[in-house]
Amino acid sequence: MLLVLAFLTGGSYRADAPFLFLLRPVAILALAYGLIALPRDRWRVFRVPLGMAGLVTGLTAIHLIPLPPTVWQALPGHTPVAALDTLAGIAPVWRPLSLVPSTTLNALFALSVPLAALVLAAGLDRQDHVQLLRLLLVMAGVSAILGLMQATGMLFNLYAPNGNERGIEAAGLFANKNHQAVLLAAMLPMLAVLARIDRSARPHGKLIGILATCAALTVLLLLIVTGSRAGLFVGLLSLVVTLFYGLAQIAPLARIKARRAFIIKVAIAIGAAGIVTIAAILTSRGLAFDRMTSATADLRPRLWESILPIVPQYLPWGSGIGSYVEVYRAHEPVALLRDTYSNHAHNEYLEVALTAGIPGLLLIVGAGAIFAYAAWRNRQGSDIPVLFARLGSAIVLFLAAASLTDYPLRTPLMGVVFAIAVIWCTRIEPPRTAER
Repeated sequence: MLLVLAFLTGGSYRADAPFLFLLRPVAILALAYGLIALPRDRWRVFRVPLGMAGLVTGLTAIHLIPLPPTVWQALPGHTPVAALDTLAGIAPVWRPLSLVPSTTLNALFALSVPLAALVLAAGLDRQDHVQLLRLLLVMAGVSAILGLMQATGMLFNLYAPNGNERGIEAAGLFANKNHQAVLLAAMLPMLAVLARIDRSARPHGKLIGILATCAALTVLLLLIVTGSRAGLFVGLLSLVVTLFYGLAQIAPLARIKARRAFIIKVAIAIGAAGIVTIAAILTSRGLAFDRMTSATADLRPRLWESILPIVPQYLPWGSGIGSYVEVYRAHEPVALLRDTYSNHAHNEYLEVALTAGIPGLLLIVGAGAIFAYAAWRNRQGSDIPVLFARLGSAIVLFLAAASLTDYPLRTPLMGVVFAIAVIWCTRIEPPRTAER
């Protein structure tokens, strides 16, 4: 129920999105239920992701703890605000570390959605996760169909404030087409894993494999329709990972030597990418290719260049989680001023460095080390827990790559998908106490 609600209402990151007034209270109730109902043995099995989630939540909450005036004024980057207080005649008061406490509080409430998904997914058994995978594919398929309707002008962006003022944009259930493209890319390994599971457990295995292949090719074409450059690269990465990380099972290759099978997989990947390119050109919907060859320079590298000198001014603690808009506005170069504002750094690692400081970066490094170990540990085997662990690792990799140029994890919908993928990375096999 939480997953369906997140798909229907969680496509926007903005604090004033009307659907969040329904999603967040439900997520808080679901989180409370999940914490109470989660068996003790599951706490032990999933102690690493649950512990990391606790650290992320704790760091956000720490940024809201009021500090004495002398301590607050001595924090890096807070001196200009203290000087303004003096000029305005404001007496020293206790304030939290965050320069914008209201947005930090919003960030804390925003964590309720992925946290609820993480705890609830940890309580599911193996068969429940198979059903969850099917539901994920169904909802992602709905978003893909809506995106196709938007691209053809049959439907407007669901989060556009005034009709379709953003133009024809294949964003599906999201407010941003880049996030839609990442979800489409994640569908490729999900289709491959579901095809392997259903092929071994049900009759008509060949038919299921053919349908999954057709669906994967359709997804590749829809990636072009979205017009997202980052989504196109993540889609090609998804294709490579699906073929070479043991997610897709190509029956004829099982009887061929490993070296020859590898060459055939490379040929399949190149052929699929070529087919998608030709189809995009023939259908005149290759917006991603048009944007890559456009003469208009992308503002993101210039934005990153302007953020880099700002980061050291707020280290080691950062300016406050969620405070990017206001902090960057105080430092924004005149050359980059536009009729719009910079809502995010479009590089999550750079924004975390600015707003969460060294503690935030340490959490990212720790999560990356855990992810690398999980991906290495699950490189062999073909049973259901290993397949799900590889699938979770693949989805986490796609979201990490997309976060280099965008902010997909800030949407509640992708936060839920990420939380489920993290549980899959930990392996969903039953704990030993349950087996005994």
